Amino acid sequence: MEIEVPETMAEVEKEVTRRQANGETVTVADVIKDTVLASFQAYLEFAEEGHYDSAQWQDENIEVIDIMKQPVETITPQTDSFVNDFKASNDACFLYLQEAAAKIAGMR
Repeated sequence: MEIEVPETMAEVEKEVTRRQANGETVTVADVIKDTVLASFQAYLEFAEEGHYDSAQWQDENIEVIDIMKQPVETITPQTDSFVNDFKASNDACFLYLQEAAAKIAGMR
């Protein structure tokens, strides 16, 4: 499964510039948070072989909600935020999200 999200800081900055040129008020942190959430959701759907659970932001954490709208799991960042995780190492952040999604799928 492939989704279109910025994968590096250079791509994040390019996306911020593009969206700001289109009149959006967006920051680097906004684009990174969008990327992290969309990536986690894609990993989760792949691991569960379909869309059974949904991811949403709960402060600086990602909360996973099942089809009955009940919380299943909370994914916490490795540092103080997923934005800083991504900035420190986008590859490590994506791997962490992928492993968290696989763990949740394995619980189901």
